[in-house]
Amino acid sequence: MIRSPFRSLHLALLGIVLMLTAPLALAVDDLDSHYVTLEPVVVNMASSDRGRYLQASIQLEGNDLEDARAIREHIPAVRDRLIRILGGRSPDSLTGGGAREDLRNEATDELNELLEEITGAPRIAALYFSDFIRQ
Repeated sequence: MIRSPFRSLHLALLGIVLMLTAPLALAVDDLDSHYVTLEPVVVNMASSDRGRYLQASIQLEGNDLEDARAIREHIPAVRDRLIRILGGRSPDSLTGGGAREDLRNEATDELNELLEEITGAPRIAALYFSDFIRQ
């Protein structure tokens, strides 16, 4: 099979477009809600054959309004930790019935550890994926 030299360029440009088109707002939700809706997180996946990406839309549920407000105050740290958790995973590691649930549990635990370090208490009751797109 002959590979086009433009394929790599095309994939690189796609990655740049995905990163640049992600909104810069930090959270888009009702401030009187237990839920905090994050802007989509887009990360590179580990793949030996071509550029692969994961885009996840995530909502965090605080234990109460105070916890949700504390989460909103620390969105940059939360997003940074999510990028570290999601980034660099192989596409195969996210395949299968329990893989996404394992990832949800891991992310919830790590985010609660982060928020406990920053605020003195774990703040997240649940983490929800509303979109989970692998490309």
